[in-house]
Amino acid sequence: MSATTGAATDHHGFGGRTSRLSEPKALLVVEVLGALTALTILCVLVATHEGDVLAQLPSLLPWLLVVALADLMPVPIWGSVELMMSFPVLLACAFVFPPYAAGLLAMVGTVDAREFKREIPWTRALFNRSNVALSVTAASWVFHSLDVELHRWPLVAASASLGLIVDLALNASLVVVGTWLLTGVPVRRIVLNVYGGSQPAAFIGGYLCFGLMALVLATMYEVAGTWGLMAFAIPVLLARQMFVQWKRLATVQTQLRQERQMLTRVTRRIADERRDERLAVAAGIHDDILPPLYKVHLMGQVLRQDLASGRLLDLESDLPELLEATEAASHALRDLIGDLRKSTLGPGGLPQTLELLARSLEAESKIRIDVEVEPVPGTPLTHLLLYQVAKEALTNVVRHSRASAARVVLQSMGNAICLRVEDNGTGFEPSLVDRDRHFGLQLMRERVELAGGTMWLQTSSRTGTSVAVEVPIDEGPPR
Repeated sequence: MSATTGAATDHHGFGGRTSRLSEPKALLVVEVLGALTALTILCVLVATHEGDVLAQLPSLLPWLLVVALADLMPVPIWGSVELMMSFPVLLACAFVFPPYAAGLLAMVGTVDAREFKREIPWTRALFNRSNVALSVTAASWVFHSLDVELHRWPLVAASASLGLIVDLALNASLVVVGTWLLTGVPVRRIVLNVYGGSQPAAFIGGYLCFGLMALVLATMYEVAGTWGLMAFAIPVLLARQMFVQWKRLATVQTQLRQERQMLTRVTRRIADERRDERLAVAAGIHDDILPPLYKVHLMGQVLRQDLASGRLLDLESDLPELLEATEAASHALRDLIGDLRKSTLGPGGLPQTLELLARSLEAESKIRIDVEVEPVPGTPLTHLLLYQVAKEALTNVVRHSRASAARVVLQSMGNAICLRVEDNGTGFEPSLVDRDRHFGLQLMRERVELAGGTMWLQTSSRTGTSVAVEVPIDEGPPR
């Protein structure tokens, strides 16, 4: 396929709005070497067949126009990688013309709108052109080496298939290497996303048909000459529509999968929060209710002994203690019920629940977690949201950060509640997070924004990671 990265081309190309100075050095080296290799091969071939090239120039000019027009309709595939619609036209050219002519046409005729918009540096643009030129030259060389004429079916289909495979292998290799050097995304993930995504069989099948369509176009050109190029528009437009629809379907399927995963995660989180609530309630009962109730029990035993032994005068001094213990138990129970009605997080509210969370994760991971929290205003749902954010952030610290220490800070500032969770770990690159599997940060941000708040993320290998959230006091997330 002709692909390019806005950072390579297939008949894919890769792209991206990075400047030349910000490009990885390894990618810059590959771009320069790739371009020099393609230019050297083409210069040698053209110099060797100079007379033939000049004789074929009038025939190549209409092809040049068709290739340029087709390239103005690329199909985004994944990230900055695009499918260039000139692919079947260039492959047909490879079957009609010798390698030096087909390669020269690919180098000169390939058009990437990102070049003119300055979205990609000139080294990458030249590398994309060189990628396509090398692929087309190799496919033409294989096809013509087998010396099978276009009208000799089905032998010509086998020759064309070999040329297509060589084109795909060379182009895909350069695209994957370029994208890997640009993004750092694992090669396997790049291959899966660029060449099929969630429907690799359908994509590869359509791609092979797309490539073999070049054989039909070449045969048409042999029969109708230059006028046959006008008929190229119909299959190219149909093929483009097929890939556009495939891309839309793949996008919808990915969104549905992510939504199902998010729903599953939210369900699990609700279960975890219910467990946390039960633990908080149990702690409140154990610390505040059981002691006065136990005293009531003890004083009841004392009174029973007084009655059994006939010490009626002792009843007068022991009975007030029983009444005091009963009153204390009653007050503690009313306070617990009141706290539960006011807070979705248990009797201690948000500060105590954050402290319990930190101590629990600290015991599991042996990471020192300092908690600096103060009572804050706000609705119960706002407190629940802040607790959920803190739990997600601290869980990420424990699982992924390789940190030795973390800190949780909760305070009110003006009309907002501020929460900050930071660690001294290794940090990470947010753009390289696999959102199909890890979407906790995205979910946190969306919930904070629904509450009218803002979330910031800072991370680096030197300073660790810091997640900060600011939520309005007088607003809470919708029920």
